[in-house]
Amino acid sequence: MVTQGLTDLFTRLGTPERMRQIAAYDLFHPELKTRLDAVATRSAEQLQAPVSLVSVILDSSQFILGGHGVSGWVAQAQGTPAEWSLCTNTVLGGRPYCVGDNTTDPLHADNPLLTMTGLRSYAGVPLRDDSGHNLGSHCVLAPEPRDFTDDDLAVLQQGADDIMEILAAYRH
Repeated sequence: MVTQGLTDLFTRLGTPERMRQIAAYDLFHPELKTRLDAVATRSAEQLQAPVSLVSVILDSSQFILGGHGVSGWVAQAQGTPAEWSLCTNTVLGGRPYCVGDNTTDPLHADNPLLTMTGLRSYAGVPLRDDSGHNLGSHCVLAPEPRDFTDDDLAVLQQGADDIMEILAAYRH
């Protein structure tokens, strides 16, 4: 059953059209990370969150393009498995996604990433390109429970808009 669920997840994330859109960007350009780190830092500061990410979700993994407050093995690996990433829900849902407290949320209570890092709350908005594909997410995470407001999501959306403008300059 778990294998079937993962296969379905990989199939939903790995559509050829979506993967071609992601491949159209020079995600490894040396200047890109610096620019995206700056957006992540701004969002983290505005929302008083210790962690902020700019990530793309591939068919089986989350790749962190830019961030603030990312440390340990997640920073070294520059990502996580897609099935652990809350950003996967943001990408597949195509709209803002929030978890106020993963310890009480049945979908995320056993999430290994959250358990290992001690992070409990999440808010993310999709990174949508001009073709309408959700490529990734811009999000914040915190170790304490939090109810995210429309104003919080507006800050993230402004960041996502800025990120897509930056990414456009790195499109092949």
